[in-house]
Amino acid sequence: MRTIPHKIRKATSTPKGKLIFFGIIVGLLGIVAAAVIYWGFYRKQIIRTKLEDTIKEKSKGLYKIVYDKLDLDEVAGDLAVTDFSLSYDSMKYLSMKQANDAPPTLLNIKIPSIIVSGVKTPRALIDKEIVGKNLQINDPVIDIIYTYSGRDSLRSTPTREVYEQILGNLNLIKVDTLTVNNARISTRDINTGNVKVEVINTTIRLLDVSVDSASWKDTTRLLFAKQVEINAGSVTWKSKERPYSFGLDSVQLNSASNEIRVGHFHIDPLLPEDKFIQSLPRQDDRFDFSLKGISIKGMNFPALFKEELFADSIGVATASIKIYRDLGYKAGMRGPVKLFPHQSMVKAPLPFQIKKIVLSNAFIEYKERAVISRQAGKVQFYNTYATITNLTNRQDAAAENNILAININTRFLNKAPLRVTWKFYLFHPNGRFDINGNLGTIDATAINALSVPMGPARIEQGTINGLSFTLSGNTNNMTGQVKMLYDDLKVSLLQKDDESKKLEKKKLASFAANIMIKNSNPSKKKEEPRVANVNFTRDKHRSIFHLSWKSLFTGIKESAGIKK
Repeated sequence: MRTIPHKIRKATSTPKGKLIFFGIIVGLLGIVAAAVIYWGFYRKQIIRTKLEDTIKEKSKGLYKIVYDKLDLDEVAGDLAVTDFSLSYDSMKYLSMKQANDAPPTLLNIKIPSIIVSGVKTPRALIDKEIVGKNLQINDPVIDIIYTYSGRDSLRSTPTREVYEQILGNLNLIKVDTLTVNNARISTRDINTGNVKVEVINTTIRLLDVSVDSASWKDTTRLLFAKQVEINAGSVTWKSKERPYSFGLDSVQLNSASNEIRVGHFHIDPLLPEDKFIQSLPRQDDRFDFSLKGISIKGMNFPALFKEELFADSIGVATASIKIYRDLGYKAGMRGPVKLFPHQSMVKAPLPFQIKKIVLSNAFIEYKERAVISRQAGKVQFYNTYATITNLTNRQDAAAENNILAININTRFLNKAPLRVTWKFYLFHPNGRFDINGNLGTIDATAINALSVPMGPARIEQGTINGLSFTLSGNTNNMTGQVKMLYDDLKVSLLQKDDESKKLEKKKLASFAANIMIKNSNPSKKKEEPRVANVNFTRDKHRSIFHLSWKSLFTGIKESAGIKK
């Protein structure tokens, strides 16, 4: 047992010494009591001041926080904040911009309610951090503003530096589970104020969250968490150059399973067909896409949050793909040179590599309004099953395998089976691609849906016993062979009546046409079938589909004996 020094024992043994010692104890207790009372009455103001000063200091004066009320229960370890907002100072941003020190993105955040439970050390909030079990953020409105400044000006997501500006090197948040309920997130252009992307009705669940200097270096973390689960009601954005609206509905993201599910992806024209075409500066296609039941597996989430897309597979349960073009609209105007799809995608700023895409049940329609008849013909494909392999714009991946392959099995006009294989040679200097396919037996009169408005011609009778083709295209032309087998083909050529505006049969021309057209292929049973050799010059202002269709159509006409 430790003994009390003689001098102290002697001093306290006297009445005067006892009074002095008692006075010291009382003084200490008074100081402690005063500190407790002061903390109890002024702790909210201390926390508010400390938080506001810290955010301002660490963001170089760019950001400030404001909140209405803070309730802190140190015994239960609960913390509640209402009407919290974080916003940037526009004047400070302008000064940073003039000094070439502005960030590429800015944040404005409003949160009606923040609840933290299981707080281990509430007073540590004054110094450094919130450490707790659960953090719940309710009904936040998050506005991400693109400034197009700095070295990351082309990024579409906030960079690490934005968070560092707000948080500095603080362990500001460290919780087991962070839940965001019913979030509304939007991005916009600082120059125009126009909304670029809007995400609504979003729930986010982050597990094992840590926002500190160490978490920046942890490549396994996404949004500062070891595991991320996101459910978004809808994600919408609009096209810059064309009247389109894009949307994703019912989006589910789970980093634990490396999977993303999307209920519906759609591209919606904002105007009806005629008005849409008339809004364009030159003749072009109108798209109307709908893909449902999308499943993305083997997603590389760390790469995704760096704006790189790498996945094993994408599956689509059902799809509707419609394309419309009016050949009579500004037909004389020449637009820019059209790149082929595999040429365009290698120029995309987003690096991507997807091993396989499967469309299980798709409807595809190309609708074209003709110049002469002013009627629209529809090339339609039903019950389409398609697989796409090796979709990438990475040159290192293409060095190992430079062929992007698309295999399609479908029903042409819902009348006959059609198989088509496309091969695109990635990074080929002339944009080479190959097509081969074959069509089963079909009643020739079914083609009237195309030939009447586009010809204009009507097939009166005949049977197509088969169609096969092997074509190779590039930036200059398409060559190959087309073989169409058919029997008893009879046609009528049509012209528009000036008064009725209806297509009427041209009797003399039809008679001449049937003399010129060979009504069967082969003409006799023992003859070899005629094979058309195609060499079609590309119109560089039109799409790959125009080149492919016109090349095939040229071969079909020559198989039937029509040279012009």
